[in-house]
Amino acid sequence: MLGNILGSRLVTAAVSCAALALSSASAEELCSVVAYSFTVAKSTYPDLSTALGTLENNAIASWFTDRSTTEERAGLLSRMLSQCPESSRLSIVVYGIPQKDCAGGFSTGGSVTDTNSYKTFLKQLTDTIGDRKVLYVVEPDAVGLLTQDNGCGAAAGYLENLKVAVAALSVNPNAELYLDVGYWMLAYPNSAAKVANAMTDIGNSGRVKGITINTSNYRSNDECAGYCTNFQNAMGSTAMTCIVDTSRNYNGSPTNDWCNIPTAGIGKPPTSNTGYSNLDYFMWIKPPGESDGNCWGGPAAGSWGCQRLARLLALL
Repeated sequence: MLGNILGSRLVTAAVSCAALALSSASAEELCSVVAYSFTVAKSTYPDLSTALGTLENNAIASWFTDRSTTEERAGLLSRMLSQCPESSRLSIVVYGIPQKDCAGGFSTGGSVTDTNSYKTFLKQLTDTIGDRKVLYVVEPDAVGLLTQDNGCGAAAGYLENLKVAVAALSVNPNAELYLDVGYWMLAYPNSAAKVANAMTDIGNSGRVKGITINTSNYRSNDECAGYCTNFQNAMGSTAMTCIVDTSRNYNGSPTNDWCNIPTAGIGKPPTSNTGYSNLDYFMWIKPPGESDGNCWGGPAAGSWGCQRLARLLALL
C-alpha cells in the first residue's frame, strides 16, 4: 500500500535529493549520525529504505535532549565520536531547557526540571565532546519565547538558563554556538530589537557565533536571509551570522502555521555554500518525517510517520 502512495514521485524526489547533495558540497563538513527514528522507519517501512538512505547521506543534526534517557544520550554521543572524522564538525541540537516548549506544549516533559538538573544534563554533553569541533544549535524557540510580548519564556526562567547553557558550551574552544530564534521575532524592527537585547545579554556569558532561524519551520531561504539582515541591523553589527533550517522549506509557507504543514517539501541539503553572505549554513535541524505533535493527524512530537515523509518527498 505504501508503495502505491509514493509511486514514482518518491523515487524522483529521492534522485532530486541526491542531485542537490552533489551540487551543494560543504566547505566545512558537518557530521552527525543517523537518527534513531530513521533506523526504526527503515525496518518498519522497507518501501522507504531507498529514499531514507538518500536522506541519510546528508548530515541531519543530532538532538541531545532530556526526553531521551541518560543511556540513550550517551549512546548517541559515542556513535558520533566514533563515526565522525576528526576533521568534521559535529552538529548537535541542545534541547533540554527547563520548561521547554512552554507555548506549544508538544515537547514538554523530560528529565530536566530545574537549573541544577539542566547543569547535569549539559555536563554529560560537554564532558563527552571535550574539545572536538562542534556546532551547537542551542534550545529551539527559547529566545523567541523569551522575548515576544507576553511570552512564556520569561516566567519559565529561559534567560538565566540560556546563560547557563552558553557558559557551559563555550568552554570548548572549538565549539560554535548558535542560539535559536523564532523567525516571527525578526519580522519587525521593534521585536528584532528585543531579540538583539537578549542576545547581547546572553552572549556576555560565553561565545555566541549567531542564531538559527526557521527551526522546524517552513520559511523560504530568501525570507530567512532577510530576517537575518533584520537581526544584524538590530544588533548594529554583522559580527553575528545565521543558520537556516532547510529540512522542509522547499515550498516556503503561505501561512503562519507551524505544525505538520501538509504542503511542506524537503529543502536544500546541508551546506556552508549558501550563496548568502549572512547565512553560514543551511542545515537539516528537524529530521525529515518526524512529527511536530498531534496536529494534522500527526503522532506525538518527535515520532516518525511514513505519511509525513511521503508528503515531504512527493512535494519536491
